Amino acid sequence: MLAGNFPITGSVANIIVVESARPDVHVSFWDYFRAGAPITLITLLVGSGWLAWRK
Repeated sequence: MLAGNFPITGSVANIIVVESARPDVHVSFWDYFRAGAPITLITLLVGSGWLAWRK
């Protein structure tokens, strides 16, 4: 579930979308990573905290 948030190559759907947007928009690996890494880490922390709290 989180694989698509971290790097572009984490999901085939990400690669398809980035490739289709290529003529109009340039999305570099680092641009995507800069946005995806915090989202992934925050989601993992919140999910882990919730699981720890539920136990």
